[in-house]
Amino acid sequence: MALGHKIESHKFWDVVTLWSKERLEHESMIARALAAGVIRDGLILHSTDPKWLKADDGKLELRGTPYVGYDPLGSGEIMILKTGTLEHLLNVVRAAKEPDKTKLADEFIFRSDFARWLIWSGEKWPQFWFPEGKETIAL
Repeated sequence: MALGHKIESHKFWDVVTLWSKERLEHESMIARALAAGVIRDGLILHSTDPKWLKADDGKLELRGTPYVGYDPLGSGEIMILKTGTLEHLLNVVRAAKEPDKTKLADEFIFRSDFARWLIWSGEKWPQFWFPEGKETIAL
């Protein structure tokens, strides 16, 4: 198994870069597909790791940048995004704005969330993250 297959999360734009090289498609196309996956299809994207947000008293405490919980499918599985990130992704999907690498630089995707989205979407499994024929180990 390659080292890349053991990585549990990637930054959004790292997924864009690696997948676009593998598929020989422009980064903009991959970024748009991932943005649509987040906004419409339930691909979970995070601006911060939810386990870092748990306070000792059980209350969720966010300091600094404004965050918002977003659940595109109404499934109860909420992703925590910076408000600016959500706004940018909505503009990419709804207003055909160009995906901005700097606005998506800190967002990341967990391997298991990406695998669930791949199954749902029917996309071909990327070799940079999953060994060939071993797709189910991601879940």
